Amino acid sequence: MTGYSALIIITLAVLLITAVGMVPGWRGKGKTLEEWAVGGRSFPRWMNWFVLAGEIYTAFAFLGASGWSYSKGAPVFYILGYASLAYVVGFWILPRLSPLGRKFNLMTQPDLVEHLYGSRRLGILVALIGIIFLIPYLQLQLTGLGMIIEVCSYGLIPREAAMIIAVIMIVSFVYLSGLHGVAYTAVVKDILMLLVIVGLGLYIPIHFFGGVGAMFHELNAARPGFLTLPGSTPNMDVAWMMSTLVLFACGFYMWPHFTASAFAAKNSDVLRHNAVYLPLYNLFLLFPMLVGFTAILVLQPALGAAESDQAFLQVVRQFFPPWMLGIIGAVGALACMIPAAELVLSTSMLFTRNVWQRTTQREMQGDSARRFARLMVIVLLAIALYFAMFNANALVNLLITGYTGVAQFFPMIVLGIFWRGATRWGAIASLAVGESLVYYLLVVKKMGVVPLPGDIGHINAGCLALAATCVVFVVVSRLTGKPAGAGLSHAGTQR
Repeated sequence: MTGYSALIIITLAVLLITAVGMVPGWRGKGKTLEEWAVGGRSFPRWMNWFVLAGEIYTAFAFLGASGWSYSKGAPVFYILGYASLAYVVGFWILPRLSPLGRKFNLMTQPDLVEHLYGSRRLGILVALIGIIFLIPYLQLQLTGLGMIIEVCSYGLIPREAAMIIAVIMIVSFVYLSGLHGVAYTAVVKDILMLLVIVGLGLYIPIHFFGGVGAMFHELNAARPGFLTLPGSTPNMDVAWMMSTLVLFACGFYMWPHFTASAFAAKNSDVLRHNAVYLPLYNLFLLFPMLVGFTAILVLQPALGAAESDQAFLQVVRQFFPPWMLGIIGAVGALACMIPAAELVLSTSMLFTRNVWQRTTQREMQGDSARRFARLMVIVLLAIALYFAMFNANALVNLLITGYTGVAQFFPMIVLGIFWRGATRWGAIASLAVGESLVYYLLVVKKMGVVPLPGDIGHINAGCLALAATCVVFVVVSRLTGKPAGAGLSHAGTQR
């Protein structure tokens, strides 16, 4: 009977969040494509806050942050830095998107690119690249959910069954409510996650060592140098940290679903306000790191490298009652389901609006476009589920390159907004160079970290690709000149 109390808690949480997500649909939200995809462009500060913050509190909060602190040590602190820096970027970018979306009926990131550069073909290219990187990200959420539920239910629910059930639940509220459903569920998920992460993150070091400071003293004595760069790694040094912060800060808001969240805001002030205060929210990711550090000292036997992401779960499983593990499993499941819902919603719109309609010349409007996008939610989740269940390793390289890959959008979008000299040829050339370098360095050569000359240190390979992307964008734009209609004043699209 050990796992049944945990199983009951997890089941109730999943059913509750599904019902919460369906409420907006029952109340008539999501009946138009604009309502379904971008919330009717009506999200106030509190609702937009939780949608934007959803990227922070994903499966990574439980698995990745604690796993990195357990296995790598000091390099984990990059997590606290990059998102905070990214909000500075967001403060300048996001408020520009809301009025553009409202004025020109933009709903997706490729819509924005088409508007800025007057090129449907460029929009199709950006949509395809976005889909390539979003599907592995979606698959990651399902894989993480399966692992969390299997561990927290003491094996009563196999990970495959957990993923299938979660997909059915996600389809239920995304199909019915769209972005409103994602926003409603994000509120519940984030409140529960904050309570659990902060509570356990403080309690566990106190329980074992009498306090956080005492835990760090014990850890420093047991693992000298673990809490300073490069930690237990050979190459994640200061130069790596700085380059990673730059890369991830630039790439954070380049994920396509963030553009849709910006279009959903009621006005630009909503986005400015949230960009100012969201860095405080990011600090809560320190608490799962504390659990990971504690796990180094208390878990016996020690976890292998492939199991390090289970550090948080295994501490609770070994030292706390089953009902507590059930709470962890419930919140962990929500941390996977809600981001997965936002990701599949964004991906379905990319395919419907910017790939299918553009390539088939079928300008679907209103209900027909919404019905097709809803159908794509089912199809895309089925694809992600297949990879998560039967071929999880097939997407590993794409997942690793995903963040670095979308970061290459940075000059195309940011300079496209702020620089009148930006051209479509600059955008195309920079994408070609940037994505090719990402593929070559991270997939072919598997060089996530590149050594610098003269023992200076190591640099994130994606930062090198981003530097090349920016240079190519500026140089080619200068050489090709500004085409008629490019820039913020352009309201239509050209072929």
